This record gives sequence, C-alpha cells and structure tokens, in this order.
Amino acid sequence: MHFLWRCLIPGALLLVFLGTPGAGSMGMAKAEIEVTGRIYLMGNEPFTQVAVELDDGTVYALLGDRGKELRGLQGKRLIIRGRLSGKRAQGVETLQVQSYQIVEEQ
Repeated sequence: MHFLWRCLIPGALLLVFLGTPGAGSMGMAKAEIEVTGRIYLMGNEPFTQVAVELDDGTVYALLGDRGKELRGLQGKRLIIRGRLSGKRAQGVETLQVQSYQIVEEQ
C-alpha cells in the first residue's frame, strides 16, 4: 500500500502539471482587425443592432461601449478597429469595437 501512494501521488501531480499549459492556451485573445464600411441598423424595433457592411457585402454586428455613438453615425463610412468576439448576433459575426474613425467622403 505504501508503494502505491509513493507512485500514485507523483504521477497525479505530473498529470496536473502537464495539463495546465494547454488549458491556458484555450482562451487566447483574437487578433485585432480593421474594417471599413457603412454603418446601419439591422433588425426591427425594439431588437435593432448596430452593424457595419463592408464593400464586399460582409456584415459585422458591432458590440461595445460605443453603441450609442455608432447609432448616431448611420449612413456614414467608418474605419473600425476591434476584435472578433466569436459570438453571433442576428446571424452575423460580432466585432467588439475598440476605436473608429469617420472616413471623409469625396
């Protein structure tokens, strides 16, 4: 019995130690991206979502603290920097907005 505990405990500790590095890598942050497109509201009241449509037709639902600001920029063209959140809203991928810039139209 003493031999079992001398082998079992170090073996269990080794498994815990080896399993720990992989667990941390599962939550890696996604890279920041930059997109340019026109701001619009998708959906119907009261379930609207601020979104950006790129020139190629790709749509991202926008998330973050700037929702009210972005809502006021409907129809404007913006450069938006943010991180893909991995979630979906109203059937499209979501982008967590970190910053944006209005594109001056010629």
